[in-house]
Amino acid sequence: MTITEADPPQLATPTAPPEEVARLIELIQRRRGFDLSDYKRSSLARSIARRAAACKCTTVEAYRAMVEASEQEVDALLSHLMVGYSTFFRDPELFDVLRSTVLPDIIARRKTAESPRIRAWSVACATGEEAYSLAILIFEALDGRLDPFEVKLFATDVDRASLDAARTARYTRDQLENVDARTKRRYFTGARTFMVRPFLRRLVCFGTHNVVANPPISQLDLITCRNVLIYLEKDAQIAALNNLHYGLVPGGYLVLGRSEKLRPELEAAFEPVDTRWQVYRKTEDRS
Repeated sequence: MTITEADPPQLATPTAPPEEVARLIELIQRRRGFDLSDYKRSSLARSIARRAAACKCTTVEAYRAMVEASEQEVDALLSHLMVGYSTFFRDPELFDVLRSTVLPDIIARRKTAESPRIRAWSVACATGEEAYSLAILIFEALDGRLDPFEVKLFATDVDRASLDAARTARYTRDQLENVDARTKRRYFTGARTFMVRPFLRRLVCFGTHNVVANPPISQLDLITCRNVLIYLEKDAQIAALNNLHYGLVPGGYLVLGRSEKLRPELEAAFEPVDTRWQVYRKTEDRS
């Protein structure tokens, strides 16, 4: 079904009733094995109502019946609930902080290791733009010479469709609007659509992961987890932050979304590096 801006929403209410939200959460868990119970019900209710309106349903109950009858709509709803907005080098000033402060410190500390390596993790990577942006940033910070470093960037999401797109690594001209001409020539091929060059793609490993429920990736120097916590309930936020803390090496860096902050329970475990862009450094290992 194609929905255009000219198609007016037909849903009578801007939010889904709590009982319908609960039923759809249970349906998604039963059909796809994904647990949405840690996500804020208010956000889920609004997103479900928007999807119901887009599908021309006059009630959320009618929309739930549609979801129950269509495996395709189960996937469409899950993708809609988990949709992530991503662009290359989103918030350029943050990437300036990473370039000028964070990566030089990581590289300086890692140079002295017996087996030098740099490990980073892009949480909720969506279609891969942030992950590839970080890969470019690390490659540039090393002056294009990875040796002797072993560089690995993990990029995870709960939406398999987004991960498939990220692995394809094909982007439009509009998606590269924040990428300057030099960077585009060096790291992409193509004219109308652009492919990430193979040497850069090899640095990034994509996979399905739930930052609240799944064990964290470990021994990391840098984690970006932007605009994830705002969708989680308090206990889930704490669980996610504990996992991220565990995943970092002492002195490793955590980047949150600009509108997010550390939970008070975790403040002692990190020191602020840049409060405007929510960059923190792990101060001690509590594990």
